[in-house]
Amino acid sequence: MKSYVVYHLIHVQTPHQHNPELVITDVPDGVELTEDDVTRFGYLFGEFGSAWCNYVLQEIIDKDKMPADLVAQLYSDSYKTVSYNELINKPFPFQE
Repeated sequence: MKSYVVYHLIHVQTPHQHNPELVITDVPDGVELTEDDVTRFGYLFGEFGSAWCNYVLQEIIDKDKMPADLVAQLYSDSYKTVSYNELINKPFPFQE
């Protein structure tokens, strides 16, 4: 099983900031999660009227290969967490 993070990349200052918004857990090994998948299941990310502008979907991998500030923030509870099963089975609000 894998996990992914959606983070907001703030790059107008140095060092850049990587702020996690959503973590998706328990993604099966054979699944490559895409931005379209996340959007299709009701999560919209972006800025300036552009989808995914300054937002990144990344598999959570070895801590040494990820930005240090992102890794540090993943130890906090400042973001939403959903399982892959919850993500793909999320009903439309009018079907609940």
